[in-house]
Amino acid sequence: MKEYTVTATRVQGLWELDVPGVGVTQSTTAGGAEEMVRDYLDCLGVAEADTVPINLVWRIAPEIDARIVEAREDAAKAAELQAQASRINRETVMLLKESGMTGRDIAAVLGISEQRVSQLAKAA
Repeated sequence: MKEYTVTATRVQGLWELDVPGVGVTQSTTAGGAEEMVRDYLDCLGVAEADTVPINLVWRIAPEIDARIVEAREDAAKAAELQAQASRINRETVMLLKESGMTGRDIAAVLGISEQRVSQLAKAA
C-alpha cells in the first residue's frame, strides 16, 4: 500500500498540506489536517483514500521542527521500552507463579499491585 508523506506548513492562519505528486490542500486546524488530506485524495479518486497511511511532517520553524521530531522519536522509544518491560513482567510473573509464589508476594517482589500481577498472569 502506498504511503503519503504530507508537509504541513502554517500559512496565513491555515495549514497548507502539500501532498507530493498529488497537489496541495488546506486545513484550518492541525487536528483536521489528516482528514482534509483523505478528503482531497478521495476527491481525486484515490482508491484507498480512507486507509492509506498518512505521515504528516509539520513545518513551523527549524528549531521547533527539530524539537517535534525529537519528542516523537523519544515517545516512540518510550513506548518500545514500555512494551519490553510489560513482556518481561509477564514472563517474570509466570516464572514466580510456577515457583510457588503467591500473587501478594509477586507484587511485593516486582513492586507492582496485586491487581497488576493478576492482569499480567491472564495476559501470559
